[in-house]
Amino acid sequence: MRIVDCHGHIFPPLAEPCGFESRAEHLLYMQWGMHTHTNQPVVRSRDGKTVAEKQLWNPSDPSESGRADGLDFRVDGNGRLAWNLDGEKYYVQYLSPNTRNLESPAETIVAQMDYVGIEKMVLQNDHIYGNSAEIFASAISLYPGRFIGLAQVEEGFAWRDSEIRRLERQVAGNGMSGLYFTLNGFMRSGWKESYAAPSYDDFWKTVEHLDLPVFWVHPGETPWGSFLEEMGRFAALLERFPGIRSVMVHGWPTAQFDNGSGRIEWPGIVQRIQDEFSVFNEVLYPISWGRRHEYPYSLALSHVRQFYERFGAHRMIWGSDMPNVERYCTYRQSLDYVRNHGSFLSDSESAAVFGGNCLSLFERDAE
Repeated sequence: MRIVDCHGHIFPPLAEPCGFESRAEHLLYMQWGMHTHTNQPVVRSRDGKTVAEKQLWNPSDPSESGRADGLDFRVDGNGRLAWNLDGEKYYVQYLSPNTRNLESPAETIVAQMDYVGIEKMVLQNDHIYGNSAEIFASAISLYPGRFIGLAQVEEGFAWRDSEIRRLERQVAGNGMSGLYFTLNGFMRSGWKESYAAPSYDDFWKTVEHLDLPVFWVHPGETPWGSFLEEMGRFAALLERFPGIRSVMVHGWPTAQFDNGSGRIEWPGIVQRIQDEFSVFNEVLYPISWGRRHEYPYSLALSHVRQFYERFGAHRMIWGSDMPNVERYCTYRQSLDYVRNHGSFLSDSESAAVFGGNCLSLFERDAE
């Protein structure tokens, strides 16, 4: 069985610009990323206690101007991003403590893939890791057949000709085969205009023309409204651009739909999106559930099975979120909780979930 990981990362030490024009611009995105991050807690260094207070951003101002200044926000080593406030040091253990320089070199990821038996990995391209198209292109050249790269734009300004040309360059010049699109990127534009506004039509026409699958990050809530309200906007966009294939990065937030007894009550808009459009669900639970649940994540596996029973294996793609997932489990465990414990999948369905469905998104990469 060919195994393809639909969600992984390579990046230089995060203290570097990592493709941005300056370290300062990169730090802006990392600070915003830690403000919106929910899986790992903020820890007070002095006594190891967690704090709930939002320190990095003004909670009532989700634009760039809401950034808290004077914190010496920084890359602290051993997987941590840290800052100071009122004489105290705080940090988020964002990566595993064994990532000393907060880096994920291509050669290390390839060694991990070889060890676990992963043929290919889709390199997702969030701003927190940098502007990575050139980094991805280098890795694709050095390790033929092992990586598929996703392009990246400034989402809040993707309607501009400059961003459309940037996308085209990443595809034609850097060999990127899809697009990573996170709504968190609208922090830069102050959430003034939605990606579904008519002004974005030329951008989405370009995505559709280039035949790029879009890997979407939909936060649980945005200044535009709740998650389900956002799904209405998402469905409206897919109606207008039916040629766009989509992936729900991190999968549907099934914990929100759990009735409290482990049973998912699928909202109508979710059912409509899955039934009517070409939308794939990442099977990627350890990165979201690993802090609160133990391997082999029986409740998460129950949610995977319920998605399968309602929507089918043909809309499921497995991913790990390496190297981030190692703060909760090993790379092999991020695969085996489904591969070894998901006995509801037939052999042909397993081949689809663990490789074939992902490869079908990138027809020019399928061999």
